Amino acid sequence: MWKKVLRFIRRALQSRASPREIAGGLALGLLINFTPTLGFQIPLALSLSALFRVNPLAALASIQITNPLTAPFVYALTYRVGKWLLGQRDRALELRELEAMDLVRAGAALWVGGLAVGVGAALLAYVVTLWGLRRWRARRRLHGSESFA
Repeated sequence: MWKKVLRFIRRALQSRASPREIAGGLALGLLINFTPTLGFQIPLALSLSALFRVNPLAALASIQITNPLTAPFVYALTYRVGKWLLGQRDRALELRELEAMDLVRAGAALWVGGLAVGVGAALLAYVVTLWGLRRWRARRRLHGSESFA
């Protein structure tokens, strides 16, 4: 996974896309990453990156955080955050007691928590990426080199 991340960073630094487009794509992918949309993340990232005019490769790279191995941990976090934000109590359930409203509450907790965690991660990633790319490119222009070393 780290090789993919480093390869993305190298491509982003060499890309002709603006720092805003790259940072926006990364932020968009992170926002999508934390929502309960596993299985639909790639079409969402591609369509929303076109809509918001951000870098689709950056969006696709950042949705790689949620995969079948990490999804249980990501969604457990967002579920807990959502339950906390909605003021929902933990309640022991048995399958025979499961009601439709329990599923609605769980879905609401996943979406609210996912959006809250996703927005926070997206904002932080956008600011850090934008700052880092602008700084790196300015330094490269100052030294007269456009290639990644």
